Amino acid sequence: MSAVGQDAYIAELVLNQPETVAALFSGAVLLGAVGFVLARYRGWAALPAVLAGFGLALAVAATLARPGGTFTVVTTDPIGMCVGNEFSLTGSLQRLNLVMLVPFAFFATLATRRPWAVLGVSAAFSASVEFVQALTAIGVCEAQDFLNNTAGAFFAVLVGWLVTAAAGSPRTTRAGRPSRGPAATG
Repeated sequence: MSAVGQDAYIAELVLNQPETVAALFSGAVLLGAVGFVLARYRGWAALPAVLAGFGLALAVAATLARPGGTFTVVTTDPIGMCVGNEFSLTGSLQRLNLVMLVPFAFFATLATRRPWAVLGVSAAFSASVEFVQALTAIGVCEAQDFLNNTAGAFFAVLVGWLVTAAAGSPRTTRAGRPSRGPAATG
């Protein structure tokens, strides 16, 4: 089986779990709504904010809403439970971890126009997922997952920033009105 075929097979296995599908749909509704409300409140672009919420729901569903593990703390030393491996793209799971936060990071960058903030949130989210996995045994806490997630988010933020810069549309203030440049008091 080719690498692409193997990657698709692994993605299908993850997304065929009833728990994952339920979390994906409910999370998409909830996080999409949160994205919309935040967009209205902060003056962000609404559609990309909603799509960023959908992307975050996919990441949560794929990592934390699957069979196995427990929702009780299984260790008193979660950091000691983490596998200290390095960045790699040799297997399907590694490649899927690379793209896990791409939809969120790309659309959040388009919505907010704050690439560094989006990258920071993406890295913090990835670290939080790994910590929760160590605490609950839902998945395996791996440094490699964090590195792959964050690298994918970095490239998605970069592409989102480039698209935003190429579009040249004005930044908006908190109230959603175009700013008047760096000296605007909004």
